[in-house]
Amino acid sequence: MKSGIFSVGCLMFLSASISAQVSYYSYTLENFRESKDFNKTIDPQHPDTQRLNAILFYLTNETRAQLALPLLKYHSKLEVCASQHSQSMASLGFFDHINKKNRSLRTPDDRATAAGIANPHMAENIIESFVLKYTAGVPVYPDGPGVFKLQPEDDPIVPHTYLSLGEALMEGWMNSPTHKANILLSQALELGCGTAFYTNKDFNHMPTVIATQNFQLYEPIRITK
Repeated sequence: MKSGIFSVGCLMFLSASISAQVSYYSYTLENFRESKDFNKTIDPQHPDTQRLNAILFYLTNETRAQLALPLLKYHSKLEVCASQHSQSMASLGFFDHINKKNRSLRTPDDRATAAGIANPHMAENIIESFVLKYTAGVPVYPDGPGVFKLQPEDDPIVPHTYLSLGEALMEGWMNSPTHKANILLSQALELGCGTAFYTNKDFNHMPTVIATQNFQLYEPIRITK
């Protein structure tokens, strides 16, 4: 699992579907964990990016609520720039807050501006992990493209649910002091999360995901007119 932080101061894509049924206003912190939307097992060939984006939003606010911090408001423009950056990293084969391959999208503030945010004050977390319930470094036996077993006689390693993958990504961020600091920033007001799924051809087409969190600090977002 790789992760990175930005604070103020050979790949092949999986096809991704968008769920019209998952809404940021459909659930609360008290009931989102019981939702069938989020407890659905991920189909590695047809992952739903918006579903994973939403669960990361809920899990972030759940973490803040547990520490009596103000909840973050969802903003679609932050989801747009977070999704764009995750997609760029996956398609262009880099993992960094700085996009050296597109000058107009170089920094988190650049990407926010391109998404239509007039007053970006950005903090950003990024992370990369596996869609299967696999721990990096554990020996595995390939059993066809994107299929792995812990032992040759075992059943294949199963994919995460959207909830369990979200929890794994959040655990990675929260185990890093710098990422945790962004998630718990008192100055943060709004949040959007964006993800991109791909297969790693150098690792037997392992289903993999990159996730980005974009936080707006200090003042609510104003939209470019």
